[in-house]
Amino acid sequence: MSQFGIACLVGLGGAIGALARYGASRAAAAKKKPGFYATLAVNLAGSFLMGLFIGCRLESGHAVLYAFAGTGILGGLTTYSTLNVQKASLLRSGAKRTLLYYVAATYAVGFGLTALGVAIGDMMLT
Repeated sequence: MSQFGIACLVGLGGAIGALARYGASRAAAAKKKPGFYATLAVNLAGSFLMGLFIGCRLESGHAVLYAFAGTGILGGLTTYSTLNVQKASLLRSGAKRTLLYYVAATYAVGFGLTALGVAIGDMMLT
């Protein structure tokens, strides 16, 4: 596949991921939950799935699929910028305990889920 074709797949995947993230934020709002719940959910799901892709060696074995699903969909789904805005908002509002839990869940649980995904992906290949 040409580089242009791969770039188009990344763009399509990014649109799908961004729409899924938007849907998650709308679902949280409909349930009257804080916006960071949706951000946490999509970032943790993305962490696990990216770990699974790494464990399955998707990048080296299926580069086009990885570009679409990993770079595209998961890149559009997960969000570092919104995470940082929400952390700053929590700090500014004085919700320090919530901020601490949010940061811990995002980074510690996210890392753990990535490692779990890698381990499961490795097991799937053996």
